[in-house]
Amino acid sequence: MALSTTPTVVRRYVAFELKRLREAAKKNQSDAAKRLDCVATRITHLENGRNLPRLIDVEILLPFYGVPELVPHLQDLVASIRTGGPIVELDVAAMKLPRGFDMYVGLEQGASRVFTYDPVVVRGILQCRRYATAAVRGHYGSELSDDRVGEIVDLRMRRQEALDRVDPRLDVVTVVDEGVLRKEVGGPDVAAEQLAYLLTLAERDNVTIRVLPPGVGAHPGFHGGFVQLGFPIDRDPGVVYLEDLSGGRYHDDTDVIDSYTAVGERLLELALPEQESLSLIDTIRRELAT
Repeated sequence: MALSTTPTVVRRYVAFELKRLREAAKKNQSDAAKRLDCVATRITHLENGRNLPRLIDVEILLPFYGVPELVPHLQDLVASIRTGGPIVELDVAAMKLPRGFDMYVGLEQGASRVFTYDPVVVRGILQCRRYATAAVRGHYGSELSDDRVGEIVDLRMRRQEALDRVDPRLDVVTVVDEGVLRKEVGGPDVAAEQLAYLLTLAERDNVTIRVLPPGVGAHPGFHGGFVQLGFPIDRDPGVVYLEDLSGGRYHDDTDVIDSYTAVGERLLELALPEQESLSLIDTIRRELAT
């Protein structure tokens, strides 16, 4: 899959990936600063996107974090930011990241807020394992081996660990079409399990699920589903992510983001209140379970 994105988005990703790799290696910022022979605030600036790392920084830090194989990949991204035009084309299949970790997931892991509008399928970060397996298999058919399907599903399950994150806390707000809840993905038993899973997730104070009923008629979300990511960075406008069969696209132009913000706000106005949404989810769950 190709990803069409901008240098600004790639810059955020590099910052979040440096932080994630350091934490995975159980190193603190002082350890990294000592390795680079610099002050700890420089590591902070590299990890929040204020400063872009030098190629030599990447060459020194990544082996220190235990992932020397990622040096060429991250250096290529840094170089693309410094020399690239307004659009950067990335081939996820060629990205030498930890297994299954792509650009979107890296940004999602650094986000403090995720808003989604889902008119087709429950968003991956909210899927239970059996539903995720059925969704992936249904989408790709026999194109993927069982092992590859398992890898994709494992990634979706690992992504949900972000819901437990404290710093920065991740808040997820999703508006889902009622029709999505009634789709028997994997059969009625799996679909019912997915709805029960949504009810469990909704018990968290950082997960809000709202249902858009068919009675609202025409609405500004007719252009399709989308994800809007917000980051704990001062004056950062965030990123809108769109995906279709040909790949993913990122938008960080403020006018585009403002348009999607307005769409999201309107969808929340049209959606059922939170408790009514959860009651409807439970009603559909019981219907499927019978």
